[in-house]
Amino acid sequence: MTKNTTLNIVCDESIPFGPEAFSQFGSVITFPGREITPDLLKSTDVLIVRSITKVDEELLKNTPVKFVGTATIGTDHIDTDYIKRSGIHFASAAGCNSNSVKEYVLTAIFELSVKYNFIIEGMVIGIFGAGNIGSKVRSAAEALGMKVLVSDPPLYRKTGDRKYNSLRSLSECDVVTLHVPLTFDGEDKTFRLIDEEKIRSLKENAILINTSRGGVVDERGLLKACAKKNIRKVFDVWENEPDFNTGFADVCDIATPHIAGYSYEGKVNGTRMIYNSLCDYLGAARSWTASLLPVNNPVIVTANDVSDEKFFYQITSSAYNIMKDDERFREGARSANPGKEFDLMRKNYPVRREFSNYRVRTGGQNKNLLQKVEKTGFLLSLESDGDN
Repeated sequence: MTKNTTLNIVCDESIPFGPEAFSQFGSVITFPGREITPDLLKSTDVLIVRSITKVDEELLKNTPVKFVGTATIGTDHIDTDYIKRSGIHFASAAGCNSNSVKEYVLTAIFELSVKYNFIIEGMVIGIFGAGNIGSKVRSAAEALGMKVLVSDPPLYRKTGDRKYNSLRSLSECDVVTLHVPLTFDGEDKTFRLIDEEKIRSLKENAILINTSRGGVVDERGLLKACAKKNIRKVFDVWENEPDFNTGFADVCDIATPHIAGYSYEGKVNGTRMIYNSLCDYLGAARSWTASLLPVNNPVIVTANDVSDEKFFYQITSSAYNIMKDDERFREGARSANPGKEFDLMRKNYPVRREFSNYRVRTGGQNKNLLQKVEKTGFLLSLESDGDN
């Protein structure tokens, strides 16, 4: 393929600005991700997907596809070995929604801090995976006064830096959050990384957050452990998606349909990164830029005489009401076809803007608190500034 070739492009219909961005290169047709088939690709040159399309030999064999892009950070849905052997160019959008997932994790923690009345400063948070997302969670947690422990064996072997091997036992963690890819073999396999034995080692009232992939946690083992101790569970990803275990979802404190990374900016970033990769592959000039929607109610007014936990609950829930997602998810779980509703909730997910779009108006009397606000991603507006 060259930049002067008119291409046939198939694009997941959930990719924002997909037709607008990729029509520079030829004809773009959009389909639901689960309905992309080998027959559809018989005359396709470029395939752009999200995480629900399994891209492997079965899908691509005997098709003219020469470029595959996934507008997501994960690649467990891509058979990269087959793609490489077949001479197909591959591009992913690593890091595109890392801010979105970080904000989901922070919002969930502050939601639970108010629900269960605990103080965040001084808590121990264990982070599995120190990549794009894990590193952002780490920075925010440190800014909030949490003690951070990290487990990332590949990075530890590569760098020898002990900070990547500081998480030795879950028993010392108040919060455990997972940010790893799903892998099934090798010394760093993550399938059921959090198995029944590790789950049993969690302390009473520990918070377990999974925004990575469902298979990273042994859901049955977690259910067994919960019969003997209280573990607070925040799950955005599930085994066997979209046909998740509704019984397990029922016992989670916060349950959502794989949307932690679904901020508007995160999804647009994914489109932009794959667009840029296709331009580079074809040697074409980059001419498309996204025209983002305006932000509704960008100023958050806060009370000044509340605890830090309630203060951050106010601002995070104003920017992102995670319990609305939980409510929609549970309603779908009660339907006659939860799996179908799971996909529809993702497809029809409302626009959610990242913290950096919001200016927090406060009296500014607590310098330490203001620093925390900025380090978690918000903008500041002192009362004397008005709405500017």
